[in-house]
Amino acid sequence: MTTTEHSKSALSDSLRKMAEAIKSAYRAFCKFSLTIPYDITDILNGETSMSSNRRQLQQDIAHLLGVFFSDTPLERRQIDDYWSKLNKLQALSQVQIETIKYKGTMNRLDESVTLSNRGELTIDLSGWRISAGPKQNYTFPSDSYIKPFGTLTIDTYGDTKHSFGSNVPIWNDKGDTDQLFDHAGNLVSALSYGDHARDKVVITYIHHDGEHVRTEGDEYVETSNLANSDVLIAGWHVLSRTNNKSYLFPESTKIEASSSIRVYTNKAPLEHNEFSFDSPTAIWKNSHGECRVIDYLERDFA
Repeated sequence: MTTTEHSKSALSDSLRKMAEAIKSAYRAFCKFSLTIPYDITDILNGETSMSSNRRQLQQDIAHLLGVFFSDTPLERRQIDDYWSKLNKLQALSQVQIETIKYKGTMNRLDESVTLSNRGELTIDLSGWRISAGPKQNYTFPSDSYIKPFGTLTIDTYGDTKHSFGSNVPIWNDKGDTDQLFDHAGNLVSALSYGDHARDKVVITYIHHDGEHVRTEGDEYVETSNLANSDVLIAGWHVLSRTNNKSYLFPESTKIEASSSIRVYTNKAPLEHNEFSFDSPTAIWKNSHGECRVIDYLERDFA
């Protein structure tokens, strides 16, 4: 085989592998994008916007992957165009509001909101907007980028690179919702805390009869976010009324939209969305008991 023939063979094999990967991704998206309905809790709470955007996002990605999946040959220019469109769609699911520092430590204006990039693509945020309310917006200027797996912070006050430039606090200490929109006005991410999060969080299950001998370390309490936006639960705690044992959620802890977290009696290692009391003895009685969730203002609500 000549060098040219070898290069063509290697390129062909590379394209074949890429095609198989795209076909696999296409099948996965087709499986879910056209079947996921609105969650009834989203409709009741008037939160269909994020559901609608996510549904449309999945459909758009499935459509573009379907083009690759088809037997119709594409020119390189067309392929580049489709990849560009896929990258723009990827940005909508890759960037999220990571946390909100709503209570200043140095002074009342020492607030900030932090975005995170969960993927491998550098995202251009030019024209994107952070909103804390009708008259509380920050629009990212040209050449604003967030690097792969990086973070970007927007301050309330000061002359930092990204700042609301406000002389008054923006984030309400008792509760608020932060929303992130792209340059076209699509809702990309939302994060609620305090009063804006309380009605979204419920205790959905208590596994009180563990199988581990004596310690019952595999007991757990499951807490769920019923809404289609993330909720920040840093400073909240799970309390067992029976023995007054409590677990305090650490800084920046959140429950993602329509998902759950578990707090085990004693488990290691922990997986994503898992926490542990690290208790040497059982916490939840098999016969009776009560669990409560208490927010950072010591308000009992779930």
